[in-house]
Amino acid sequence: MTTSAHLKQFRVLAQYNAWVNEKLYERIATLTEEERQRYLGTFFNSIHGTLNHILLADRAWLGRFATGTCNQFTALQNAKLIFQFESLSAILYSDFEELWQERRESDRTIQQWMQELTPEVLTTRLHYTNPARGIEREHSLWFGLTHFYNHQTHHRGQITTLLHQMNQDYGVTDLLALYHLVPDLV
Repeated sequence: MTTSAHLKQFRVLAQYNAWVNEKLYERIATLTEEERQRYLGTFFNSIHGTLNHILLADRAWLGRFATGTCNQFTALQNAKLIFQFESLSAILYSDFEELWQERRESDRTIQQWMQELTPEVLTTRLHYTNPARGIEREHSLWFGLTHFYNHQTHHRGQITTLLHQMNQDYGVTDLLALYHLVPDLV
């Protein structure tokens, strides 16, 4: 059973997502272009490639959320969504500043969308086709949202590892750190 507590959790994760993305992008902005683009043997080659992948996946999932249920979401109607892509490593934005601006825009969209959700909407079924494999999928919206946030965290963890290997201090990225900055969060 999905409750208002589950909804609150997703809203907190949206706020955390925007906060930690901004924090990481600020740190990454201090790197040289060569450092951001350097091949580091990761799934998406570089820090810049990984940042692009996270944005691509977010926009693809937002596209699924926008079309995969019977719900009409105002925040997603004019958002930049992705419905088809050739590769999970596609570079949406080669310019770092443009990528950062687009990341901010998507984070605002995510936060606005979370305000539209209700516990009832979270239990609706989500239908979509995985474009890379052509596999049709169906599960609850809350399950898709759980994956959505987990995916972001997974790849940000890769980025913080790369920054650590470059002797870059990215600071605290724990969810609890956001709680101390925004005490009325929960």
